[in-house]
Amino acid sequence: MRPRTGRSLKWVLTRRLIGLQACLLVFFFALLAGWVWIIDPELEDTNESVIRVLAKHVVRQADGRLDMADAPELGELTRRYPDLWFIIRDDRNNLYRRGVFPKELLTEVFPMSIEGATLKGGPSAHVAVGNRDTPIGRLQFVASTDRIGAKNQDVNIWISLDIDVPEGGGGAETFWLTVVPATGVILAILVVPILLVTGAATLIVTPYSIGRSLTGLVETANQAKAIEFETRSARLKVSKVPSEIVPLVDAFNHTLSKLDRGYKQHSRFLADAAHELRTPIAIVRTRADLLPESADSRQLLQDIDRLSRVAHQLLDIQAIGAGSQAAQMVDLNQLVGRIAADLAPGIIDAGYDFLFEPAPAEAPFMIYPSTIELAVTNLIRNAVDHSGYKGAIAVSVDAQGFIDVCDEGPGIPPAERGRVLEPFYRLNTHSSGAGLGLNLARKAAELHFGRLLFADTDSGFRVRLEIGGLDGSRAPTDSNSL
Repeated sequence: MRPRTGRSLKWVLTRRLIGLQACLLVFFFALLAGWVWIIDPELEDTNESVIRVLAKHVVRQADGRLDMADAPELGELTRRYPDLWFIIRDDRNNLYRRGVFPKELLTEVFPMSIEGATLKGGPSAHVAVGNRDTPIGRLQFVASTDRIGAKNQDVNIWISLDIDVPEGGGGAETFWLTVVPATGVILAILVVPILLVTGAATLIVTPYSIGRSLTGLVETANQAKAIEFETRSARLKVSKVPSEIVPLVDAFNHTLSKLDRGYKQHSRFLADAAHELRTPIAIVRTRADLLPESADSRQLLQDIDRLSRVAHQLLDIQAIGAGSQAAQMVDLNQLVGRIAADLAPGIIDAGYDFLFEPAPAEAPFMIYPSTIELAVTNLIRNAVDHSGYKGAIAVSVDAQGFIDVCDEGPGIPPAERGRVLEPFYRLNTHSSGAGLGLNLARKAAELHFGRLLFADTDSGFRVRLEIGGLDGSRAPTDSNSL
């Protein structure tokens, strides 16, 4: 099963920005449509605006004839449009005219029911025809600001009608199923291109901008990855982190400080306890040596030796994590050979055959010598304690950084190989060990970027201390088996 990964901040923000833009565009056009619906504007060209002005100032004389009242607006129209002309007609065919216009329009009568029409007299000349309700009645206006010749052939007319729907409907119908889709198509034509352009810009700009903004965060993440056990006192820098992420980095640094402080307190406790135990143990051992030879005195000496070994192992574990050792380039053949020579007499006295096999060539590694010495010593002692005091124990070195301790004992069951690395865990509760040897060896391996591995052999069991070297050339894994 693949591990679940977090969502990309870049694409989350990009999708949300595009969605926000789409919502804003739709809202804007909806607002615009609503505004147009409320104000119901009438779009008019120049000729229609002339008709609107004329309708306000037309008057009727006492004899029934039509006339124009003097008004500044009329003077402004004449000044602005020198070619202005117009014809006004009432329902009794009374006329009022001004300017130069086609004479045929005097005899052409347009229906008084037409709200508005446009006459095209040439490629660019237009005439507006409109019927307006005025204070003196409904009048028909024909007006234009263009000079049009006396003859106009092939006249095209566009007519817009206002229809009054009778009260109660009168059988009239509004075709919403036709109007609404058409309106949606118009809005889509307006919205989609804008959304495509803004969405494309967002897709390009947002990942780049966020990537630039999060560069410092990536560097901080790399700093966090580089923190190792021996560099646990390091803290992440916040100088290049976005201000929104600073609280998270501060919390991480605070957690590191608490963990470091807790580990130091734990280490001091182990060291103090072990030191405090050493003196009483030494005194008890001296007094036990003075006791008469008996089964009880021998058992007491064994218990004292076990207690002394636990105290020394606690001090060894504390020393591994103290970080005060100096790394050296050491040949593993010489280091392990010296350990084998020191322990060989005790191994042989315990009833084992002992063999040390160095690597054919030198095996130089940058290590903490005392830590590796403690680890190898504990592995050999474990083999001595758990192999039944018979058979052979072999220690070998490989130039790749492998130190193998092989015995002919029963080994460790596969189901228990993970648990035996925990401190104070023992397979055999009657053994003299304290369950710290393998835990100490694993800590030593991890300190050198290596592993502690277990494997069954044809004749017994093998424990391998794999050293990666302090240059980190071989990264540790979670596997405990070869």
